[in-house]
Amino acid sequence: MSFNTLGKIVWERKLAFLTVFMLIVAGVTAFTMTVTPMYQSQALLMTTLDRAQRQQSQFPDTLRYQLNSQIYIINSEDVLRQAIGEFGAQRLFPEQKQPAAWQAMIPADLMDEVRKVIAPFRPQPSQDQTTDADRALLKVKKRLAVTLEKDSQILSLTFRHEDPKVAEQFLTLVVRDFLQRQADLSGNAAAPAFFRQQASRYRDEYKQASAELSAFAAQHSTYSVSQETELALARRDNAIAALAKTRGSIAEKEAQAATFQNTLTQLRRRISLPSEITGPKQAVPNGNADALTDANKVPSNESPLLLVRVFQETAQSLVNLNSEIVGLRSLEKAQAEAVADVGRKLSDLSSIAAEFNRLKDQLDQVSKVMEAHVGRAAEAQLNADWDASEKLSNVKVAQSATSPTEPVFPPKPLFLALGAVIGVVGGAATCVMLAAISDRRRRSQQRRYFAEEDDRFDDAPSAEPDNWNPSPAMAEYRLRRQAPIA
Repeated sequence: MSFNTLGKIVWERKLAFLTVFMLIVAGVTAFTMTVTPMYQSQALLMTTLDRAQRQQSQFPDTLRYQLNSQIYIINSEDVLRQAIGEFGAQRLFPEQKQPAAWQAMIPADLMDEVRKVIAPFRPQPSQDQTTDADRALLKVKKRLAVTLEKDSQILSLTFRHEDPKVAEQFLTLVVRDFLQRQADLSGNAAAPAFFRQQASRYRDEYKQASAELSAFAAQHSTYSVSQETELALARRDNAIAALAKTRGSIAEKEAQAATFQNTLTQLRRRISLPSEITGPKQAVPNGNADALTDANKVPSNESPLLLVRVFQETAQSLVNLNSEIVGLRSLEKAQAEAVADVGRKLSDLSSIAAEFNRLKDQLDQVSKVMEAHVGRAAEAQLNADWDASEKLSNVKVAQSATSPTEPVFPPKPLFLALGAVIGVVGGAATCVMLAAISDRRRRSQQRRYFAEEDDRFDDAPSAEPDNWNPSPAMAEYRLRRQAPIA
């Protein structure tokens, strides 16, 4: 059908065209004005390769795999459920408890009767009811879109909601939870807690091992076997040296006492002295040239007074020597007991050295392990903070969630333009349809008219001569009868 023909048809039925056009435009306008507007918040994330992945940059699929993995992580239920839980399912999608406008116009009694009638035909609710979080998750998956910008490393996240503030706040939570989840997956956020737990366990073992060592040391009055052994050996060596020196002094004093006794014996030819002065009999040392023997007796022509003076001094010296010898004997006994005590102490230390060293080694081992775990915990915490830091992460927020000012749905200019186009097409189609119906009706009437004419001519007698020519009207009528009706 040509445009001119269509124009003529529309012009002939302009009233129907205008009616259809106005109805369609009015319906589209009413829908555009009454539908709930949807606001869209957008956030941008930029992905970079970390140091380990930069070495694999020669593989072109590395970055694509990483971007696709991040898209899957954003759309994962763990991230979305965490964001929904933090924001609140009821706050995100509140239940519509208000009745519809058309229901408010119907009386309550009539609505109850209608509900009773349609109740048997309603599907029964399932026994397993979904929670608010599940219903919110289904809606979030429909309204959240994650796309990769062309020829870039930018991920675009968009979320639609009736409230612009809710759209912005919820998308911010999704981005934050995604970054946290990305840090947990790329790093090892559980390592610090693990090492702290191990350090706490070994700290308890250290306390137990320290208590066992302290109890053992207090029981045996020993706090360092190696040092006490060294001190005991030094004491023993000093005691043995002192004992040897004392015994040497005793031997020296006894030799002197023996010489004095021999001298006094030779001088007692004229002076008799009691044994308390002279002391016990001592053996004369061999080869002592100073002793008074038969070979070196005092000559008879010597003065007796001189002999008395010598006898007195010798007796006094002998008394002094005897007292010194007694003191040295007591000192020797004490030093011998000290050496014996040191020997017993060394024996005791030798018997407990194995157990003491075992407990000390156990304490040292637990202490080293505890220190290692404390250091590893600090190192793991540093690595976890490194991975969780937004400034150091390989995923950075290029644009925070925006606060939409205009709705993205419905687009009023586009809908109104589409309504006008649909109105024009619908009006033209209605005119063409009416024209086709009118033409079909007219042809039906023509068929009935020609059928009646045929019946009337068939009933009339045919008395035409052979050379009879029909009139032009009759010829035209016959031609139209023979022609097929389109």
